[in-house]
Order: sequence, then structure tokens, then C-alpha cells
Amino acid sequence: MYDAVPSLLDRTARIAAFPDGSLDIYSEVRGADGGHLSKAAFQDRLTGVRSRAFHLDERVVEPGGQAVNAAQQAHALGDEVRLDACLDHHRLDLPFECHSHGKPSRVHIHEFTDGDLMYVSESDDVADWTAADFDTLPDADGYFGANWATVDGMTGVLRSLAGDLDGEAFVFDPGDVTTADPEAVRSLVAALGTVDDGIDTSLSVNARELAAFADALGVAAEETAVRDEADISAVVVHEEESARAAYEGGTAVVPNLKIDHATRNTGGGDRFGAGYLHGLTVGSDVEAALALGNACASYYVETGETATADELVEFIDDWSML
Repeated sequence: MYDAVPSLLDRTARIAAFPDGSLDIYSEVRGADGGHLSKAAFQDRLTGVRSRAFHLDERVVEPGGQAVNAAQQAHALGDEVRLDACLDHHRLDLPFECHSHGKPSRVHIHEFTDGDLMYVSESDDVADWTAADFDTLPDADGYFGANWATVDGMTGVLRSLAGDLDGEAFVFDPGDVTTADPEAVRSLVAALGTVDDGIDTSLSVNARELAAFADALGVAAEETAVRDEADISAVVVHEEESARAAYEGGTAVVPNLKIDHATRNTGGGDRFGAGYLHGLTVGSDVEAALALGNACASYYVETGETATADELVEFIDDWSML
């Protein structure tokens, strides 16, 4: 399926992404001796008798947020992008069309050797989105929506957009729903079903988030069961080993590209969503779209950079020769 990816990158689309927007500050967590800590070592030092002094080695400050990340990936693939997000900060000067709705959140990402921990200082402008904020959302071939977990009005926004999204595909990544109220999750699912009546809608989640949806809906923690109960076009699960989808034509599993070393553990899922959306929007089948999503995510996790179309082709070529 990866041999189909280069042909998908010869075509471009108009992509609209929304909402959120943050300033992301990445810092490595180090002990008093300067060593880069794992989460387990950090916990041991908190609970033990050893020194509890830690150092934050700030490495990168950059634009962030699910929709922002996805928009950057779509732009890197050559798509014509419009981003609606909270971008009122000089560091959030992005090289494509943006419509800012206020001040961004701040996200401190503490990087351990075995994963990240995130601390969010949420902007009121992000949290208070309403349907009225989307009056200017443009026509597009594909749409990427996100961040339901921290935007209180997102379910209402989706209901208001039902029938107005006129394109090939809508990919929705809700964020971390694992602690959400089950009734709120069911309301979200109902809203997505309404959107799906007008545009093919994919719910994009990881395995933990899939389990939360399944629990709220009272079905097995499987993508097919959740899709059938939600009555939407597709449910997609992106994980370290593979990406899976249940869709109208059946199911698909695409093994992930193996990487040598993880430079970034946060943001890969958003790049996956953008790649998957690009594939669907330019007319690929689900397997090829999953493969493109995997390639975007793997490249980002390994390098910490958002891949261009040419870089993805080279990345896949190098992997195929291993």
C-alpha cells in the first residue's frame, strides 16, 4: 500500500482546519546531574530520598494545537490551506491563509526519554468557541476538525456545520476523551452522524480514545462496533504499530513504518490525520490514505519535522529498501 503514496502526492486539495491554537514549549526534563530522565526515574526521585531538584532544558517554542499541526502538514504536502484558530502571537506567523479568533493557549511539553507530559494553560478565546465563529469557514475539498475535549461548544459547532461542509471528506480528531462525561460523548457522536449525512466523516482516535467511545456507546472496543453504532462513514485508529479503519467497504489494517529513534512523541497523530485526509480528498482508497497518514506521522516522530511531499517519498523509499 505504501507504493501508492507517491501518486497521491502528485495531487493537491483545498483543506480547511479548525479550531484551537497554542504556543507549544518543549523542554527536556533532567536530573540534578544533567541526565535526561525517564518518567519512571522522575517518579522515583519524587517519592524517594534522593535529590528532588530538576532542570527543564527548553529546546523549542513553536506553533501547536491539533488543527494547527494538521494545517502545517497539509501545507507541506502542497495543499491550499485555510486555518481557523487562536493565533494572536508573533510566533504563530504561518505561511498559509489564517483566520485568528484570539489569543492562543500555552502548552508546556515536558519530554522524558519514554514519552511526554503536557501541562495546558488554556486560553479563554479557545475555550469559548461558538457556532458564530465559523460563519467565515470557507468551502474546501477536505476538512479537519479537532479539539472537542477542551472546546466546550464544539458539539454545537458540529451541529451547526451539518449540511454546510461541501467537500469530499471530513476528518475529526476529538482529542483526549478518556475522562469525558459519557453523555457528552454520545452527544458528540450524534452530531458527527448529522455531519456525515452531508459529507463522509471519519472519527480519528487512538486505542484509549476508541475504548472511551465504546464505553459511552455500550459496544465492544473495536472500530467496527463503534462505527456501526455511530453510523458514520469511518472510524480510524492510529497506533504505534499500525493504523486501522472500519469503513463502508469493510476494514483495513496498514502496518506502520518503523523508525530508529523517536525525536517527538507529541503531534504525530495530527500529522497522521492530515495525511489521511489528503489521501481521501484526492480520491485514494482507505488503505492508501492510511499509509500516507502513517508516513506523515512516522516522519514527524523520527525527525521532529513536518514532511514535505518530496521528503515523504524519499522516506518511504529508504524504508522499503531495509
